[in-house]
Amino acid sequence: MKKVYLIAVIFALIAGFATYFFASEIDKKTTIKDADTVEIIVPVNDLAQNSSITEEMFAEDAGVFTKKTVVASDVNAENVATEQSQLVGKVTVDPLYAGEPINVNRVEDLNGADVALSLKLPKGKVAYSFSAGSVTSVDGYINEGDKVDVLVYDAETKKSKVAYKNLPIMRVSTATASKNASASGTTLTEYSTLTVQVTEKQALALYKIENENSFKLVLKHRNNAPTTAPANAK
Repeated sequence: MKKVYLIAVIFALIAGFATYFFASEIDKKTTIKDADTVEIIVPVNDLAQNSSITEEMFAEDAGVFTKKTVVASDVNAENVATEQSQLVGKVTVDPLYAGEPINVNRVEDLNGADVALSLKLPKGKVAYSFSAGSVTSVDGYINEGDKVDVLVYDAETKKSKVAYKNLPIMRVSTATASKNASASGTTLTEYSTLTVQVTEKQALALYKIENENSFKLVLKHRNNAPTTAPANAK
């Protein structure tokens, strides 16, 4: 008899749990159905950091991005990507994960500070860095976006020449976060490296100059001419 009662109790508990979960599922579906929803963009697969987002990625057969309907209260409408225009032309500064809402703060324009330098290089260009020991000119006033000329002194001919003109400064690295103030109170950067945008041929020539010649960098006016090299530069 006791076994019969025990079995009855077990079946009663199973029936109770089944009823509870069934009711919860109905309530959940009813809640989702009645709640405000929003259509968001999500990655189909994980997308690595520093990935460029193009319009072609949104094609149905591309399999990169897709639309997903979610309850509006489950996402931050101000930060989540809902339109293709919010992402095209951007670069991921953090990995994006499959099926997750895309926070627009995790993508930046190509010129964003957190975007890899290699993505900013035009086709056919490379980045070349001068070491701090050889950069002895302009008193630390060079900034990203500036352009410089490379002034070279030839010990054999005892002559100076401008080897390259208007090289764009892409990065200014500092040895430490601290900066020294000049006597006038102006803040001066302590250089570690200065990185310029050049061709591979120019990079080889600059490496030769840096190792064999005495040189200085001449800071140019911000509205100077487009980047060019002297006709006789090799």
